[in-house]
Amino acid sequence: MSHAIYDSWVELMSWMEEYAAEHDLVFDREADFPEFIYRMHKPWELPTRVMTVSLSRANDEPFFVASVSQPSDERKHIGLRSPGAHLHWHAHEHGGGLELSGGVKLDKAKLFALLDQARRDWMTAV
Repeated sequence: MSHAIYDSWVELMSWMEEYAAEHDLVFDREADFPEFIYRMHKPWELPTRVMTVSLSRANDEPFFVASVSQPSDERKHIGLRSPGAHLHWHAHEHGGGLELSGGVKLDKAKLFALLDQARRDWMTAV
């Protein structure tokens, strides 16, 4: 099994944690992979057990949620959602990095721009 998407996922989560620290937000682990939960007694191949994470203000609903496909999925991707703003993106592994639809590279700067947009939209809706 190729771990490229999961290595990118680990990096993306670290960017989200960094963003949370810079903006006094809460970074939460929302869910682990079901395969990890039900197979804890077996060796785990992936670099993380975390499947879904979120960003929010303390004691508030998440304004941004990110998740990665399960290992059993054929077409693996990372989903990025801003529930309150109804924004949704998919990122796929491409050439050693992540790419959004339309060939847009998803790097730390692009993710931070998406997070800024989601946070602004969320703050104006509240």
